[in-house]
Amino acid sequence: MTDSHVKISFSGPGYITKAIHSLAGGVQKIATSRRHRKGRGALLFTPAGEQLESPRYKYPWLRFWAPTRLTWWVAVLFIIGSGFFSVGGFAISFPAHTSKVLVTGITVDWIFFIGSLFFTAAAYCQLLEEINAGDSDGLYADEERLDVFQWLAWRPKRIGYMASLAQLIGTVMFNFNTGNAFINELSWVQQNILIWTPNIIGCICFLIASRLAFMEVCHGYWGWQPENIEWWVTVLNLLGSIGFMVSALYSLAVPQGDSSATFSLLSALFTFQGALCFFVASYLLLPEMFSE
Repeated sequence: MTDSHVKISFSGPGYITKAIHSLAGGVQKIATSRRHRKGRGALLFTPAGEQLESPRYKYPWLRFWAPTRLTWWVAVLFIIGSGFFSVGGFAISFPAHTSKVLVTGITVDWIFFIGSLFFTAAAYCQLLEEINAGDSDGLYADEERLDVFQWLAWRPKRIGYMASLAQLIGTVMFNFNTGNAFINELSWVQQNILIWTPNIIGCICFLIASRLAFMEVCHGYWGWQPENIEWWVTVLNLLGSIGFMVSALYSLAVPQGDSSATFSLLSALFTFQGALCFFVASYLLLPEMFSE
């Protein structure tokens, strides 16, 4: 089959998220920005609208090992980071069902801090994945790219890049948030400055990143694609970001009172819910990677 182009059209919600190549013989080649940066290639459709099958891994849901691929490291590091946050959120929310070793303040602080480091490592790998995605599918033909692996770059025209950058900034804020929690004898005002402020900034960044990733998959501001694993990844990430945001709002330090304990419990519960959503979404990155 020849790959000579008849024409190419682009679409997306303010960013290019899809490129449709009309090839000779009526075949359509559809490239999307998420598939492209995840190394999954383009989709081919016959003139009748039937998809030409691409090579598939057997049992993608049960494949877990591909350390030579950057996408695999993104998934694994996010799984570990969200696992730590899930354990920490559960320990605070349900102390009666948790080992006393985990319930102590210093232990929980370490759990969240270590989890935030894994989040940051995963987010940086995700950014590297986007920076070095190249343009083999014609999505970013107007961009100049070096033929070497790049550790830093500025790609504001790519929705995947902006989502990854926002998430990386958010994870760094969580590093400050969880690291400052080790400081003893802070007043409630100091807690809000050193702990709550980077927390709320990080949550805002996560919401922005999740929203952009959702738009990237839907090729619009909204979409319903329950048969698409990419859609589930972004939906769960969005739900996780909402959970973290609600948790941050309830974690605002106030003078000790009747509402203080209630706010702390609600903050922990929504941290657990958000982390659990991120954990499942992070796992789904693996079958997404191996599906084609």
